[in-house]
Amino acid sequence: MPVSLISSNQESGRLSRSQVNQLIDLNRYPIDQLEGGAGRDLIKICQNNLATQAIALLPGFIRPNAISKMAEDAQDLIDQAHRYDQPRAAFYEHPNHHHRARDEDGWSTLRSKRHPNRYCQILNFQIPNNSNLRAIYLWPELTEFVRRVLDVDNLYPSLCPHLALTMKVAFAGDLDGWHYDPNDGVITLMLQSSESGGEFEYAPYIRNEREENYAGVKRLFDSPDTEAQCINLEAGTFTLFNGRFSMHRVRPIGPTKQPRIVAIFSYDERPDMVFSQDYIDLLRSFPQGPPDRNSLVK
Repeated sequence: MPVSLISSNQESGRLSRSQVNQLIDLNRYPIDQLEGGAGRDLIKICQNNLATQAIALLPGFIRPNAISKMAEDAQDLIDQAHRYDQPRAAFYEHPNHHHRARDEDGWSTLRSKRHPNRYCQILNFQIPNNSNLRAIYLWPELTEFVRRVLDVDNLYPSLCPHLALTMKVAFAGDLDGWHYDPNDGVITLMLQSSESGGEFEYAPYIRNEREENYAGVKRLFDSPDTEAQCINLEAGTFTLFNGRFSMHRVRPIGPTKQPRIVAIFSYDERPDMVFSQDYIDLLRSFPQGPPDRNSLVK
């Protein structure tokens, strides 16, 4: 029998463990008991995986009935989503590498190469306040768990009305091209996977504080099947990823009756963090709604 899901009309900080346990599998992932042995072990495992593999995966983090309801709710919002469809450069230059970002280094073509990006994005203000996805995002115990794994002094859910909590929805032919993130500690929750394609592909720590390793990046772009790690994320998987030094992408979505949907949780060490208005204006300038319905294979 399906569980009765809670609503974030209640303050997330006052939810009982049994209520949250209807959404998050707290028996498997005791993120509300981080001082206990199992909680400490979970943090150590995640930290070790981030340090060695650039990624910490928590499959089955959200219970099956709960994740199915979240995916269903997300699909009801797709007509409001902004359709992103333009190429972008892969590189966010690291501050220590500015002296290398000159044409005479011989890698300007690689660095300026633009990679296709196509997906729909549901923005924070479009997600109902009473959604279970928002209840999880705002639950203080989850924020504290993420803070400890990332080993930062302070961490807060973003206050950005547009990008604090978002969802990317990808239909057949959509993809998220190669890129670095401007920061580490990207937090996502897979709500629904596509029936084919859409794998998460990445090269852990292909660059570092001292060296961009352009030769390695070129090999990755030329031969991703041999140079990259590839993961097919299942619905309900909670992921922490260090993408500042790990080039990554989402492979093109193949034929599918259901889109790939991933939620992105934005946190910051500052309590009042919002994203730049220029970027928000760009997102909101894009057309709304899904691509041609023919992209959904029947």
